[in-house]
Amino acid sequence: DPPAYANGPVKGYRLFLTETATGREQNVEVDGLSYRLEGLKKFTEYSLRFLAYNRYGPGVSTEEVTVTTLSD
Repeated sequence: DPPAYANGPVKGYRLFLTETATGREQNVEVDGLSYRLEGLKKFTEYSLRFLAYNRYGPGVSTEEVTVTTLSD
């Protein structure tokens, strides 16, 4: 969902995806309110957090969400 208290119109969203075991973080620009993650490793734990940004810069990120991928 969009931020409850935006400081101006939202220009986009940023997704931070971290592979927990290695600490390797990816940063993805997202235009809409949904995004499909592809190319993830099997049986791997990832943590995700999101933030919205506008012309004034980035907002506060969400709390981390931890997920584990399945076999396929």
